[in-house]
Amino acid sequence: MSVEIASFRDEDEPCLVLVSLACPACLSSDVDWRLLDTADDPSVRCECRWCGNTRIVYLTHGQALRLALQAPWPLDLTPRAPALL
Repeated sequence: MSVEIASFRDEDEPCLVLVSLACPACLSSDVDWRLLDTADDPSVRCECRWCGNTRIVYLTHGQALRLALQAPWPLDLTPRAPALL
């Protein structure tokens, strides 16, 4: 099992969050992820549905909050344009 650091920003679109959690072995974005219950070092356990690669991805507290709020909804690969002001 490899260890890595998440590369998405707290305010990124869901598609960028999903790509950040994609499998580094086969590049599939079909990944089951689960936040781990750690207060000191927030992390998410990712398991690829295609190749079975499992890894721990460490998060900032903001990223952990983002995933905790995102959990009820599936992450979407469709990029969305930001609202025009």
